[in-house]
Amino acid sequence: MELKAHEQAWLDEYRQALNERYPGMVEDVVIFDADDARSYVPDYAVNTVVILRKGSQDEIRDIDYLGYYLSAVSDAFPLIWVYTHAEWKRLQQEMRLPYEGSGISVWLTP
Repeated sequence: MELKAHEQAWLDEYRQALNERYPGMVEDVVIFDADDARSYVPDYAVNTVVILRKGSQDEIRDIDYLGYYLSAVSDAFPLIWVYTHAEWKRLQQEMRLPYEGSGISVWLTP
């Protein structure tokens, strides 16, 4: 799966903002293709899962909002799911991930 230039620019900015505002909190960011989605997601969306080492509901909401806020000044259209590590593991065990494929891990800590 290859992102378009404006999608990659949004993702780079989102990763940088996450590192600055929530250092050490993000475990992984996974991008997946609409074809792998368990439910309908538009083909033009940047389907993004953010997995946190841990976090409160307020932090989860803020991290979600941050991604959408950054997209408002770009041409990217993200759909973002944010989970804690514990929630993610539970979803894996229950086979209830938002996508069926493996997705592409894009989290690179500077």
